[in-house]
Formats: sequence, C-alpha cells, structure tokens
Amino acid sequence: MVSITNLVVVLGLAVLSGSIVQARFVIEQGGLKISFPKAAAKAHPKGFDMSLANFGAPKYGGSLMGKLVYVDADHGHPNTCIPSCNYACQPFSQASPPFKLNPSTNPDRPGQRTNYIMLVDRGPLEDDMAPCKFAEKVWNAQEAGAQGVVVVNYEDKHTTMEAPDDQDEISYKFLRNITIPASFITKSDGQVLKDLFKKTPGNTQPDDVYVVLDWNDVLPRAQKVEWEFWTNSNDMCGAVCDVQKEFIKEFVPVARELEGNWTRFTPHYIVWVCPESYRASDECQSQCIHNGRYCTPDPDGDLLAGYSGKDIVQENLRQLCVFKLANESSVPWKWWEYSTKFGEQCKMADNSYNEECAERVFNELDGNTWSSLAKLRSCIGDVDADADNPLLESEMKRQRGNSETGEVYILPTIRINDGQYRGKLSYTEVLRAICAGFTKNAEPKACMRVAVDDSCRDGSVGHSTCAARKDGKTKCQNTFSGYECVCGPGFILHVGEGGKEKCLNINECVSTEAADLDPKCTCERCACKDTYGGYECIANIRDDCAHDYAGCWRGDFNVNGKSQTFHACKDNIELYKDAAARGKALEDIPLHTCTCPPCFTEYMNNGKMECVPKCDLGTCDQASGICSGGFGGSGGLHTWAVVLIVFACLGVVGGAGYVAYRLRLRSAMHQEIRAIMAQYMPLESQEGVNGELAMPRSPAANGAAPHTDV
Repeated sequence: MVSITNLVVVLGLAVLSGSIVQARFVIEQGGLKISFPKAAAKAHPKGFDMSLANFGAPKYGGSLMGKLVYVDADHGHPNTCIPSCNYACQPFSQASPPFKLNPSTNPDRPGQRTNYIMLVDRGPLEDDMAPCKFAEKVWNAQEAGAQGVVVVNYEDKHTTMEAPDDQDEISYKFLRNITIPASFITKSDGQVLKDLFKKTPGNTQPDDVYVVLDWNDVLPRAQKVEWEFWTNSNDMCGAVCDVQKEFIKEFVPVARELEGNWTRFTPHYIVWVCPESYRASDECQSQCIHNGRYCTPDPDGDLLAGYSGKDIVQENLRQLCVFKLANESSVPWKWWEYSTKFGEQCKMADNSYNEECAERVFNELDGNTWSSLAKLRSCIGDVDADADNPLLESEMKRQRGNSETGEVYILPTIRINDGQYRGKLSYTEVLRAICAGFTKNAEPKACMRVAVDDSCRDGSVGHSTCAARKDGKTKCQNTFSGYECVCGPGFILHVGEGGKEKCLNINECVSTEAADLDPKCTCERCACKDTYGGYECIANIRDDCAHDYAGCWRGDFNVNGKSQTFHACKDNIELYKDAAARGKALEDIPLHTCTCPPCFTEYMNNGKMECVPKCDLGTCDQASGICSGGFGGSGGLHTWAVVLIVFACLGVVGGAGYVAYRLRLRSAMHQEIRAIMAQYMPLESQEGVNGELAMPRSPAANGAAPHTDV
C-alpha cells in the first residue's frame, strides 16, 4: 500500500520524469539599478538582477523609484524587533520604538512624495528562531509604509519567492491584500546596497540611497498576445482555490473583450502521473483515469472517503473539452463562463461536484447553440480506457515546456508570450502584465484601465508636472504607458482645425448652478471670483453701510405719522459680486457709494451732499421713487389724469397723421398711374371735363401711317 504522503511524492516525481533534461524552472527577473548616489550608479552601471516574487504586484511595463531603507542600527534605524527588524518577521508597529515610514517631500524633486523600498533579509538563520515566510515579510513592510520590498538571500543564488499555500485566513490575507511589488537579490548584491548607506567611523552621515526597480522588459512583446492560465478545478485547496475562482469570475468581461482581435488565450491543467510500477495500486487507481496515466492528488487527503483525485482530473478534462468546443465555434470565452458557473454551483462541500452538475451548467450556457452535450461527452471519452488521451497528452507536453519556457509545476501559473508571469492572481495585475506583452504604443483600450504606476497621486511626477502647466492641461491622467496631462477642472476641450486640441477656460461662477458651487461662494455677503481654470470664494464681504452709513447723508422724516430714517449709503454688494464673477479687478469696485435714496433729490450744500424729498413722502413709492400724490409734493394733477391726457394727445396727433398719410398715398398712386399710362398712350396736355383724362387720338388722325408688325 502507498500512503497518501508517499503517493503525492510519487506523483510529483512522475510529473518531472522525462523532463528534467529538457526543461528547467524559469526564474523571471527584472532589473534593479542605483539612481543615487551618482558615484555608486557609475560603479554599477548595469545594476543587479532581481527575481520576481510569485505574489504581490510587480509593475509590469513600468518601474518604481524609491529611497532604500534597511531597518538596522548601523543603517540609521536603531529599532528593535524579535527577531531583529532586518528580517521583517514582526509587525513594525510592535517594534521598540514602533517604526513607520511616513510620506515626505523628496528634496531632490520638490512637490513629489518619496517612495520607500525596504531592504530585508531572508531568514533568520539562528537555531532558536524559525524563519518566517516571504509573504509575511512583505506584508509587514507594506504595513510599515513601504511601496516595494527587496529580499536579500543568505547565499549567492536566485530563487522565486513562493506564495503561501496554507489554507488559513492569514495566507488569504497575504494573497489578496499585498499590493506592492516584491523581488529577490543575491547576498553579494544585497551587501553592495547595504554598504552604500552604512554608518562607519569615517562616514557617520552616509548619503541617501535611491534605487529603481524596473519591469519594462520582463515579458516578450508581440502584436497579438498569446497567454495561458494553468489552473485546477479542485475547490478544496483553501485560499489558493478561492483566489483562482475569484480571478476567473472577475476576468470574464475583459477576456471576452480581448479574445480574438487582441489576444489568443488557452487554459491548461497540471497533470500528474503514476509510474507504471504503481499504476495497479488501489491508491493510483483512485486518483487517476486512463489506468493511471493522468492523475491528481486526493483533494482532502483521505483516500478512502470523500472526493478523490480521479474526480478532479475527470472534471479538468471536461473543462478542456469545453474550451476545445467553444474555441472551434469562435466563442472561446465560454470557457470563462463555464468555469465561473461550475465553481459557483458545483461544490465539493455541497456534494454537487459531479458530472450531473457539470452538464447542467453546460446546458445553462446554451451549449447546444455552439456545440452539443453529445460532442462534449465524445470529447471526454471513456475515462477508464487503458489508452492515451490526446488532450491530456498535449497538456503534459506543454507542461514540461522547454529550455526557454521552463516547466510548470506551480498552481496557478500564467504564461504570457511564453514568459512566466509572477505576481498575485488578480484582475488588475494580470491585465497589466498582458498589456506589457503588447508591442509598445499598440495596446488595446482595455489597457487604459490599469496604470503602470500611480503617476498621478498627490506629489508624484505626473501630478506636479500637469499642475504647473499654463495651457489648461492641468489634470494628470494615468495611462498604461505612464501619464498624460489633459484638460483639468475649469477647462473644456476644444478641437480646432487640423485636430489641434486646446483647453478653454470655463467660468464656473456664471455657468454653474449655485447649488453646485462651494457654499462659501453663495452666502448673502459672499462672492464667487472667476480664476483661470477654476474659481475662489470670497466670504464675509464688509457691509460699509452697516457702520454709521459710511459717513453718507442721513435724515429722519415723518411719513404718515411715523418717524423714518433715510440715508444716502448704497451697498454695492451686487456690483461687487458681478465684477468678481466676471474675473474683474475688485480693488476698483467700491463697496458703497453715497447716492440719495429714491424719493429724494440731491443737492450740494457747502460742498457736502444732502438730500431733499421730491414730494410728500407719504405718497412716494420708496422702491421706484415715483410720486403718486402730485408733482413737487402738492396740488398737481393725479398721475392717472396725466396718463389720460398723454394718451388723448397721442390719439389726436395719431389721427391727424393718419389722414395726412392717406392723402399722400393717394397722390403718389395717382402720379404713378399717369406715368405708366404715358408709356402706352400719350396724354393730352388738357384734361377733360370734370378732370377726367382725355382719350388719346388715333395715330391715323395725325396723318401718320399705322404701325404694323413685320
């Protein structure tokens, strides 16, 4: 009998059999270069190779510049941890004193926030201390404020930092929530970096060290990206399986958008095999199909109960067939939809991970419109047959790879243009890596959804550059290739002749609804001042008239038996608001003027302005200044009488004018008719009786020959 532990070892060795000579495990590498101090940059012009971690968020297609930090007493940080802080095994918040990297202004780049890249050591190696996981180190550095992590090996070798594969919540936290890139360098390269800012007796104030992590050319580029996703239909592998399910579900829309014109996608499944000497064993028979040829380890570790590896490898084959049939019908994205639905509906925990559930999902996706259930079953074939399966044989060949592509044995694995992707399995990070596989400046629009770096955050290069522009392109917009400056708030894009773009200033004070403006601009004593590309609020505008009427004339008068105060101070708040809204200079706009109020007339008394009533104030409309009780304040005609007289005069004048108009029109018509008739019938010099026109004589009567047309 073979134990489950031994069985996994046997299957694992069998995966590698026949492929060790041909293939290798590829360690994907980027570049690390020293940017400052300049002397160190010149001493190491090519920089150093860095291996990419199999988790985190490498900036494919971009780079990250940051200040190097090593939490060690000899490097400027005397904080203490258990084990020592340079291993980053303990949360830095628990260090003594607590350690935190706070964003600060970069002195070499004014207005920019400093990125921090933390250097940590692999280990510890002490006998009394267990080494912590790579992901735990990176998580602690991220929580301390680092934007990137470089782990230094304890030997001069490169390796890939694996993602945790435990099934606990802590591993899930690492897999899903590490949002910074992590890389790995050799011991000697790490020592070069540490020596640059180590305090020594002759160098108590070493220079700051800035490095650049570069992922621009990690993946091969092509006009059409070919990529593959190595996965598994097992759903009892804890956090790793959950993450795969989430990724597949999230990626369905973009996979459908990219597939065909932009990308060529293929799903794959890792296949284990039993060596021929073990194939007849009960263990291999329960974990394999096709008489031990294609296997998967038992999902729950119990060979006698629950689901077996045979169930998983059979479903893996079914999903390969779904893709094959969908691809032949030019709807390859159906694989994504099937995998998502199967993961949601056919679960081992619900005892529904079976053929019946799988075929129901196939039918729910209208499988008979692009293929058929019969074709699906035919593709799968007899899983108990003692014969090779073409699809699974192809999987094993692709899995072994070659000296360039390397072997696949980690789940999940993504290859892009035959280069292996390293980083966490998430929509954003994988799409970024796919976009980095396109020929430069030929990426599809979908790539604009992910920025290579947050180039537009406050204090960044993009933010500072765009904000300083004078042409209205003050807004920083992330793109896949970096950032671009576009029309900012307060501007609108105008495309002129020849496609030339220009940002036109918008006057928000005039064009924006008051409810949408800052409340500090819309109060009673507030004004909205138009500025180039925006507006500003002027609050608490002084009311001059509220303070002794600003020295203008004032007087108390009896109005209908009550005393009332009148004054000549006019508040110019509305004039001031209008000038502000139009962006005019406000220093020339007085907040008040001395003007007699309505119903009063201004006169000068020894150089001083005074106001006298135009009429009886009791009969004067104080809003318009119209006197309704008479002119000069007494005995005149009532206003309505004046109005009637005016209209009567207008009527008489209008009537006389109308009569004159008719006579003139009649005379003009009379003259015009005479002129027309004279062209055809010469008129007598004398008019007939009663003023009628005389009839013309006949031409013959004058002795003239009659005119005849020829």
